[in-house]
Amino acid sequence: MKRRWKFGVSVLACLGVLSLCTAALAGKDSSIMSKVEKAATAAIKAVMEEEGHPKVSEQEKLIPCFECHKDATPEIVQEWFDSRHGIANVKCYQCHGTFEDMEKVPSDDRCYVCHADAKNHTEPGKACWKCHPAHKFPLNKK
Repeated sequence: MKRRWKFGVSVLACLGVLSLCTAALAGKDSSIMSKVEKAATAAIKAVMEEEGHPKVSEQEKLIPCFECHKDATPEIVQEWFDSRHGIANVKCYQCHGTFEDMEKVPSDDRCYVCHADAKNHTEPGKACWKCHPAHKFPLNKK
């Protein structure tokens, strides 16, 4: 509960700074506004990385990950969407786990569930994403 409260206060503080800056800069250069928005987004992401995934209700657990992440981490959602996994509709939880066993950086064992043959040509101790960047699994161009 303490982590959730701390996360909520941090997010509200970031949003407050963003709204104050927005009001102060109304009618000013849009590049300044863009920088303020990027700074606020970066601050929120930093809090989330420090605190882990915020707690969600049982009802919120039914919402697909991308519904929140399209705003929180749009670049990752787009990478996934354009990748083989996105096209094949491989869902986030299949690699990262559920809220009960979520891994921000999944273990190779989760990759081998679908890619068992890859285990034969992977160096021991070398993570899959050392050769296959996370969320960027491009389609083969022929």
